[in-house]
Amino acid sequence: MRKIQWSVLLTAALLVFVLWFSPALSGNTAQQGVSSLSGLKGVGLVIEDIDPAIEREGFTAGQIHKDVEEKLRTAGIKILSEAALTKSPGMPYLYVNVFTFKDEDIYAYHITLELKQMVSLVRKATVKQSVATWKISGGGTVGALKLATIRTALGEDINAFIKAYFAANPKTP
Repeated sequence: MRKIQWSVLLTAALLVFVLWFSPALSGNTAQQGVSSLSGLKGVGLVIEDIDPAIEREGFTAGQIHKDVEEKLRTAGIKILSEAALTKSPGMPYLYVNVFTFKDEDIYAYHITLELKQMVSLVRKATVKQSVATWKISGGGTVGALKLATIRTALGEDINAFIKAYFAANPKTP
């Protein structure tokens, strides 16, 4: 009998998680959180560090930051500097996490995009915490030669955020 490698098992488990839970996470939370975007004048950006293995393949956190910033600016959503973010009510920021796991020449990936902002408890308004009020996530697998697929998937998630942002903050003519 052939010995199964732990990395293959881990990849399989990650894929099952991604494929099983992503649809439930992406649709419902994104729709429910649209009203929490109302009144935002812009967002800060936080891009999580990514796996050095994928960076060696040419997919970098800097590239992700550039892609996200460009899409938001083109849509007309203001990117808040760190100083402006701390002065903005609720300190809203878009958190981007692209998690990858490589096995041989295949990457499993999971993208999480969240709008986080400070909220307070109803029962005790002095208790405040930064939480995700809008979220979309999903993932899949891709060959090392097709990492652009991850950028495309992230772009689709950013488009979903832009759509939700303008649903809550319609552009005025």
